[in-house]
Amino acid sequence: MSNLYDAVIIGSGFGGSIPALRLAQNGKKVLVLEQGFRNTEKDFKQSWDPKYLVTMNQIIPSDDYAVFYRSGMTLGGGSVVFSGLMNRAPSKVFSFVDYNGYKVWPDAVNRQTLDPYYAMVEQTMAVRQATWDEVPKTGGTFARMMDNMGLTCDRANYPYINCRQCGFCEAGCIYGVKQSLMHNYIPQAEAAGVEFRTGCIAMEILPGTSGYGVRYMDPHSGESTVQGTVVILAAGAIGSAAILLRSKQYLTQLSPQVGQNFSNNGDLIIGFQLPDGWPSVEYYKGRTNAGVMTYAFWDEYGITIHTGTGPPAIFSGLNIHRPGEYAWGAGFKQWSREIYLSKLIMCVVIGLVTGEGYVYLSNDSPLVHFSPATRSFTDYVDRVVAVGNSIASANSAVLLQTRTSGYEYTANHMLGTVRIGDDPAMSPADPYGQIRGYRGLFVSDSGSIPGGTGVNLSLTTAANAERIADYINTHW
Repeated sequence: MSNLYDAVIIGSGFGGSIPALRLAQNGKKVLVLEQGFRNTEKDFKQSWDPKYLVTMNQIIPSDDYAVFYRSGMTLGGGSVVFSGLMNRAPSKVFSFVDYNGYKVWPDAVNRQTLDPYYAMVEQTMAVRQATWDEVPKTGGTFARMMDNMGLTCDRANYPYINCRQCGFCEAGCIYGVKQSLMHNYIPQAEAAGVEFRTGCIAMEILPGTSGYGVRYMDPHSGESTVQGTVVILAAGAIGSAAILLRSKQYLTQLSPQVGQNFSNNGDLIIGFQLPDGWPSVEYYKGRTNAGVMTYAFWDEYGITIHTGTGPPAIFSGLNIHRPGEYAWGAGFKQWSREIYLSKLIMCVVIGLVTGEGYVYLSNDSPLVHFSPATRSFTDYVDRVVAVGNSIASANSAVLLQTRTSGYEYTANHMLGTVRIGDDPAMSPADPYGQIRGYRGLFVSDSGSIPGGTGVNLSLTTAANAERIADYINTHW
């Protein structure tokens, strides 16, 4: 087996499989190393059993063990285990200036720059806007709540064909209707000659005579090294940062910004208890993401809101409760039974926040430090709560808390740890994803995304990967 390639890519999610296809179409010999294994519809289960879920998800804790961050660990990465929401980022995202006065996106990257690449991904993955007939009751109820305020919401975009609305999107779609990368980019890449090696854990990157070596653990032969003229990091915001941090003894000129500027895309979970007399929302039915979202608060508050469905285990996974009450005990159990099926609306808020967390190594394993108590983040939470209270008031509902005291910040949309940017002092990678000081070493996953996207970051990560692949093909 040859160990010399034009390009070695670490990770097979949006940031990895997309460049793999495009480079192979340009005649490059490409290898993709994936930590997880190949799973197809016959391997998926309609189950929320943690023992099953960890077979396709890498779980990395925060250093205080308050949050466990989740990223896809299977061929196809997060595209296999995400909710499916794929909206373009609003134009305002690209002019965001963070709490420190830094414009996080490089000037060369804006909505107009990404639009052609957005279109490429949407076409390849069959992304389309949901019809109102495909919106489950939770989504329709949320639309009613917005209408009661004189506000609007719209149907979101998804890569689904003939969805059964079973609600197990994030457990892997057993029907194959979610058009993950396993249905498009990956088979096209394999047809173009890309080699995917699964079960391979990348450890370090070493400079070589004409490119870089990637040291990894192979499930069959133990430690191995492969050579690439170009190496692309696409192991996720935490994984790519960890690989670079482990490589600092070899890549001695790495920016101290590697691992810094971690953000959760401003994700917060809020909930509402609906008043008596409303039709049942049947919260357990429908796609994980319930098909509608509102931009009504975007201009003033810099947030979008969308709703979803969830299994009964959501009550054990989250601390959902009325303010001033407890999420345990006999009274809580009775209350849960009363509202879960018919009166519960859960929402994910996504917004623009400063990346203030960081990834670091402990005994070579990554940990995340992300404090929700910083001034900028608490200001953001206050804005979200103000919006939540206004929604509750207009609908005679109750704004529910999702932590023992406060609101759950989600662990799914990590970004910013190896961000692109114009200022070398503030960004480890240049605007095209190339690691500063290391020609031919790139990052193309969510870690390269320098700031919040205002919506689920999957489509922007994918479009940016298309853009970076285009640059590599032009220059190598």
